[in-house]
Amino acid sequence: MRTIKSYQEQVQDVVEKAIATVEEQYKELAATTFTYVEKLTNVDAVKSKHDEVADLAVNKAREVNKLIGEKAGEIILKFEKPETKTAKAKTAAKTTAKKAATTAKKKATTAKKKTTKVAKDLVEKAEAATA
Repeated sequence: MRTIKSYQEQVQDVVEKAIATVEEQYKELAATTFTYVEKLTNVDAVKSKHDEVADLAVNKAREVNKLIGEKAGEIILKFEKPETKTAKAKTAAKTTAKKAATTAKKKATTAKKKTTKVAKDLVEKAEAATA
């Protein structure tokens, strides 16, 4: 069962990925814009200041995300006990066991299909040879 804390961490990760995506797309757009502007004039000073301000904005967004995460974590701790190392290990073991079982089942199914096909081929060859 997932905990409130795990949901909060997941939301923070999503926000961080969104910030990174927006930053990346913005930088690409700005680079393209500056490429065209550079053809008209020298914009090194403007580009430098732009990059500085853009980095400042992105860093502030990350700081706000971190601060909200910390405050949300404090509130969550009032309602939910932190997961112990033993509980984390059990959860990890269950996940690993499920993955291993799924992999084993897939391998068994594949082996069964191959064996069935080989057996059918042998039967067909034997029937053809005796006919």
